[in-house]
Order: sequence, then C-alpha cells, then structure tokens
Amino acid sequence: MKLIVFIVIASGMHLAGSDPSLIPLKKTNGEEKYAERFRILTDLDGDGVNDMLLSKGPEESGSMGYGWSVYSNRKGEFRQIGEIWAHPMAIAVEPDRARMSKKGSEEHRHARIWVYLKGGGNTGSFGYYRVGEKSVDKLASIEIYPGDAGTVLGNAIYNATFEISPIPIVVERSSTSKEGKVSWAKSPRRIKR
Repeated sequence: MKLIVFIVIASGMHLAGSDPSLIPLKKTNGEEKYAERFRILTDLDGDGVNDMLLSKGPEESGSMGYGWSVYSNRKGEFRQIGEIWAHPMAIAVEPDRARMSKKGSEEHRHARIWVYLKGGGNTGSFGYYRVGEKSVDKLASIEIYPGDAGTVLGNAIYNATFEISPIPIVVERSSTSKEGKVSWAKSPRRIKR
C-alpha cells in the first residue's frame, strides 16, 4: 500500500481536490521540460475563500489570450467547473446581481468574469462569462474598438472595466524548477489592448 501511495505522489498525478496549480505543466516541445503559466486568485462565489482560474500552456495562447480552467474552492478542495478564454491583463470580476440568493441568514452570490478578446487591429470582443455554483456559461459579448486607432466609446468601455476589478483579483505567473517544483509570484497588472 505504501508503495502505491509513493508512486502516485512521485508521478505528479492530479489527485481529486488537490491544487492543480502546483502540478508542473509539461512542455510538448523545446529544450525546457516545463512550461510556465498564469493563475488568477479571486472569490467567485462570495464565501470568503479564493477560487482559481488556471491558464493553459503557452502553446494554447495567442494575442487574444489563453484558455483557462475555472476552479471552485470548497474547504481547500479544488473542483473544475468550466473553462473560459481571456488575457490575464484584460480581466475583471464583479458580483452577478441577477444571481444573488439567501440561504437562511447567509447571502450567497455568483460572479461575472469580464474579458476583452483582441481580434484583428483595433477590434475585439468585450463581454462576460457567468459563473454559477457548478458551471460557467458561454461568453456573452459585443464587438468594441479600443486602442490608439479605436473609438472614444470603445476606449472608455475598456478602461472603465479593466482599471479596477470590483471583486479583487491577484494575477500570478508560475516558475517551475528543473525538478518540477512550481512556485507562484505576483505578476504586474497592466492594461493591454
């Protein structure tokens, strides 16, 4: 029995509930063994505990951003509830007022994850994903035109949304040792168009 437990731990397998951001992301090409990624810590459901958005690897990214897995955190147990697409510097989280409820004396809320997905030139999709208790809805979006050659309204929408997140977020970038130990450090938050 001890040998089986050791083999599972040593192999880096993802056990149910463990923190998936501490498992090294193996690189599929190149000289380096592991790829780096982003994670965002934020309270998506108002329980006072940070949930997590964990980016996919750099091979699955582009100027639009990254694919992200969305995890709810229940008493230290992470459970994937959905996926989104976002750039780590063009993301904000706010309470979803349409999805607030009371359970006895406790108020419960869900969140909207606002994103900007850069298209070509100065155009892109601006919208949000609704996060529920066990799922994430598809992106609801419109096209806007921010940036140097964009419109006044497009820039105003972008800047107002991503300057300050109503629900605090912490953007971090990973660093993985040659041995596969993952550590995280705060990433600077800049507005990118």
